[in-house]
Amino acid sequence: MSGSIPFGIKAWAAWSPSLKTPEEWLAWAGSPFAPTGDEKPKVADMQPMNRRRLKRLGSMALETAYQLPETNAPIIFCSKFGESDRCYELLKELTETGALSPQSFSLAVHNAIPSLYTIDKKMHSNVLAISSEAGIFSALIEALGLFACGAEMVRIIIAEEGVPSEYRQYCSFAEESYAYALDLIPEGNLTVSFSAGYGLAQEAQLLSPNLDALRFFLTKDSKFESTIGKTVWRLKRSGV
Repeated sequence: MSGSIPFGIKAWAAWSPSLKTPEEWLAWAGSPFAPTGDEKPKVADMQPMNRRRLKRLGSMALETAYQLPETNAPIIFCSKFGESDRCYELLKELTETGALSPQSFSLAVHNAIPSLYTIDKKMHSNVLAISSEAGIFSALIEALGLFACGAEMVRIIIAEEGVPSEYRQYCSFAEESYAYALDLIPEGNLTVSFSAGYGLAQEAQLLSPNLDALRFFLTKDSKFESTIGKTVWRLKRSGV
């Protein structure tokens, strides 16, 4: 895919237990490390009744959304695993009791986090929820599709956290804990593209592709490339 539709970033917000302010994130972009920690943000602007339904991943995701200006733009929520701790608790409850908590089950679906946001804000926005190995890149492609359908802005929310220890014996999981939100507009000096990457060696990376992409957005770098599976994803910034 080449000649991608250009886009720009109107506003952004990010949060992790180890990086909380815009200034800290901008400094991180110049000297990156994997953000970790167990702290849960307060999401102080959310109504307490709705806030109590959130676990840490949802709290991180919506903490970033509430930092951005209010909008009725479409929302794309993207998380590879979602609230894996909630899902693990449900599976454990099912094996031990043969039943599930209806409320916990309803909140375990992948679109529950952005839906709670729209409920709390009394919004009627179009909400898409993505679970993807390609993360932010899949979300960007969805956003370009919405721009092609006439959307004037799209809000992307990316959130990930470490999975329960019971899962870690099966494969390698990143221990990063973070969330960020981007308000995208269909004009600017950024583009995303991809191509087949069969046979390309994948080097060990300090950061996940989601965070590498955020670092690119927060700097003035002209290009960034990431190989995920059999696909090479590219971000470019013109005019630098």
